[in-house]
Formats: sequence, structure tokens, C-alpha cells
Amino acid sequence: MREAELENSLTKAGLRYLGIVESSDSLIPPRLALFADSVETGGQEWAVSVESDAPDLRERLNHEWYMLSADQGLFQPDAPEFLLAVGDGGTAHPDSLRWARVALTVDCDLAGAGAEAGVTGRGTGHPDFAMLSLDGTVLVRGAKGEEWTDCVLLRNPHRLPSLRELGTRMAASPETPQATRDALERWLSHTWAD
Repeated sequence: MREAELENSLTKAGLRYLGIVESSDSLIPPRLALFADSVETGGQEWAVSVESDAPDLRERLNHEWYMLSADQGLFQPDAPEFLLAVGDGGTAHPDSLRWARVALTVDCDLAGAGAEAGVTGRGTGHPDFAMLSLDGTVLVRGAKGEEWTDCVLLRNPHRLPSLRELGTRMAASPETPQATRDALERWLSHTWAD
């Protein structure tokens, strides 16, 4: 997605675009972040769920996501900035995702306008996103399932053995693109000060 198109789509979602994060940062790669809702966490996750067929899915999910994210540190309420996995070249393929720095605006609508614009989902009422705190210690994965639409939040994803093991397998796989393998190696070898 070209930068002007990305900025326009993010504006529709109620997010202000602040730029793409350098790929040399030691952040969890977006491709691995997409598994945050499917790895074993040993009870170290926080989650909210809304019935997928609820007529007020959009409003409820936007509200629940905000409350969970603000409460658990995805962003600070007085400085609502975080990272959002965005597609490159107009595709949402996991191998093309990058982290974009964004800030919330008062018109934030992730499950509606953002999903329709393709930056936080696959059409209105079909959220599908990965988000990361600026310091990389809070990860949020939102996705619509058949019965439930969930937002799962992980604190300190670098400490989760199941996520690290998956990252190690992905980094060793020749089917994983080299840029993703490099990003995985940086994340896996980074020394976290926590």
C-alpha cells in the first residue's frame, strides 16, 4: 500500500499515521504477532469477546478493545500511540506486513470503517489486526471467528515459551522469507530489560 493510500485508510479508521517503523528494530515481527491468539500462554493473556453475529458488534468491539488496550498498556490514554501491522503493496499477506506507528483520534472505528478500509480487517464487522505497544511489551490480536470475535492481549510476548518456540521454528524454515527470518532472529536474540 503506498504511503498516501495507507495514511488515507488509517484516517478512515480514526488513526493518525506517524510512519513506518524501521525493520532493524528488535520488535516481534508482524507475521509472528498474528499467532498471539493461538499459542499457549499459561493463563498469561487478557481477552474480550463479542458474539460475531451481534447486531452491535462494531460498537461493542471498539469499546471492549479500547478498554482492554488502555487498561493493559497498549498505549497511554494521554498519549494514545501504538504500532499496527499494515500490508505492503496493497496486500495483507503475512509476509508483507510491517509495523506502522499510529495515534488514536476521537473517531476511532477499528471494527467498522477501519476494517472496511482494509487496515484493521477484511470488511465492516470483520476485524483482523495485530497491534504492539511502542516498547514491544504489549501485543493485541483481534480477529472475527465463526461464533466469537476476540481481542487477545499478551504482556511481555518475548517471555512466552510457546511464542518463542514458534518464532524459532519460523526462523529456521526455508519457506519463511529472508526478511522475516532476519526480523525473527533480531527479536529472539534481543535482551529485554524487564
